[in-house]
Amino acid sequence: MNQSPLPEPGLQPGIAAQVPYLRSDLDRLHVEYAARILGADLIDCRPCWIRDGRANPPSLDAEGFALTACPSRVIAERGDDLRGARLGPEALKAVQRAYWDQTIPHILAISGAREVVPVHAASVRYSQRTGQQQVMTPAGWVHIDYDPQEAEVQLRETLELNGCTPAPFSRYVLYQGWRALSPPPQDFPLALCDGRTVSPQDAVPIDYHMEAGGRDVTYRSTGIRHNADHQWWYFPDMTIDEMILFKGFDSALGDRLKVIHVAIEDTSRPEAVPRISLESRYFALFD
Repeated sequence: MNQSPLPEPGLQPGIAAQVPYLRSDLDRLHVEYAARILGADLIDCRPCWIRDGRANPPSLDAEGFALTACPSRVIAERGDDLRGARLGPEALKAVQRAYWDQTIPHILAISGAREVVPVHAASVRYSQRTGQQQVMTPAGWVHIDYDPQEAEVQLRETLELNGCTPAPFSRYVLYQGWRALSPPPQDFPLALCDGRTVSPQDAVPIDYHMEAGGRDVTYRSTGIRHNADHQWWYFPDMTIDEMILFKGFDSALGDRLKVIHVAIEDTSRPEAVPRISLESRYFALFD
């Protein structure tokens, strides 16, 4: 673990946190989905200042992410089932579909897109402190979920899965939603980096292998090396009526905007409760 002094935070309110980057000498990684954990020998934890997004709100158009008010009836009604991991596969799919029906109009209104289609990859993640077994835990290293080529693949597959044959479009954006299901404050909130401060040279390609529907599937993700130019943000005390919306990829910007993100431990709040969060993804199509 790197123990270099914490950078001067300046006047921006926030917290100090250890950010788990990948080692700077890594060129490429292979990750098995079943494990989803990297050895400590591959991680380079760096002390960083995490800006408070409530104090000086970032935006989708500038930094690439924003906190939005997005109450959801299905979360209010089925939140206990999601938090307790009590839903079987079919019930979970029904909740997922209802959630999409409620969040897609929200994304349409915010983005100005012509059409929004959901990616079939919604997931609930649990802090290890919940004690839940065989569940997804928060991401353990700084990353982007899809590289540009994989975003194209995911778009094609998403349109096919949704039975969608859209009219020609000039631009598409992968929007990712993050909602806390546990009450505030959360022990491992999501931290996001201003996408304009991330360089293509920071990227470490990751081949992410998994089995899906009896098939071997490898998709291309991206890990990130430390760069002192990175500017990190988080949103403390999130409620179930709020959703962080961020750009996973924007075809109009390509490598010029990389909203890297990771879970960080908020040690400033000893009363923090174990995080449970719901993550969802959507492709927005523009004329």
